[in-house]
Amino acid sequence: MNKLRPLFLLLILIFSACKQTPQIENPEPEALNKGPFFGVAPTEEPQLLAPELLASPVTEYNGTFNPEGTEFYYTTDIPSNAYITYTQMQEDSTWSPSRIASFSGEFSDFDPLFSPDGNRIYFSSSRPKGDNENSKIWYVERQAEGWSKPTRIVLTGEEDNEYYSSLTHNGTIYFNIWSKGDMYKAVPKDSIFEVTLLPEIINTGGEKGDPFIDPNEEYLIFRGYDNSLGKGDLFITYNINGEWTAPENLGEPINSTEHEMCPWVSQDGKLFVFASGRRPESLSAGPTDPIQKVHEVASYNTGQLNLFYMSTDFIQRMKQKHLD
Repeated sequence: MNKLRPLFLLLILIFSACKQTPQIENPEPEALNKGPFFGVAPTEEPQLLAPELLASPVTEYNGTFNPEGTEFYYTTDIPSNAYITYTQMQEDSTWSPSRIASFSGEFSDFDPLFSPDGNRIYFSSSRPKGDNENSKIWYVERQAEGWSKPTRIVLTGEEDNEYYSSLTHNGTIYFNIWSKGDMYKAVPKDSIFEVTLLPEIINTGGEKGDPFIDPNEEYLIFRGYDNSLGKGDLFITYNINGEWTAPENLGEPINSTEHEMCPWVSQDGKLFVFASGRRPESLSAGPTDPIQKVHEVASYNTGQLNLFYMSTDFIQRMKQKHLD
């Protein structure tokens, strides 16, 4: 019995040490998407925007950050409805799970765009106004405890479907009417808006829409279908000395053989966000890989619209030839 006692004591010591030093077989990786603008650094090639947070089997498009990059609103579209969805940066710099915005969910809502100061979100909605359920432009205003109730902006006739409201610093609204295939600008005048058709050099040709206007009105990026690389492409036109240049296809790698739409540029002019139906990556899985890896990639690699980001360097690069 005495010979077994040292061995017994040794086993007790080993067992105690194991209890005091828990073994972590799979340490948690460093949290993704930390910091303003999801912590991304603009690149020359389009990249999926925070896929772990935003990408899903359904359609996502039309992403917009507030000026500080701490709030992100976008459209989640399913066959029966469209929701304005959001995520926001938390105190530890991580981002919250996406939720339907407080002013969305009952009607079909889409195309959220922050005003340049971040105090309003303008959006398109088919919510009824009297007997009319055509898409119109609405906005919500930032309040101490969230967003106000939506307010409609009267721009054109009740029969028109208005979409995609982008703003300048002086409050001018650029938008489009898909049934007419044209883009417009609405200049605030007293308590109303004076609406005019954008110049023929911009609107000529096939249908055009999704206008993103630089807040200083130096350039306009929009969706078009003339001589596109795929189902629909993004184009740009510049305001040079008060005259708009002929629209130019942004080309590859921005445009693809799929559908590109919903352009947006951050207030600091560094980050370009857009939606694309391209398949962002090929599945790379092998023996002994967890099947969850297949599930994750397959969930958004479906050809549905996803959100992408990249650098805005192409804007100045394409403009330079008009200045030389």
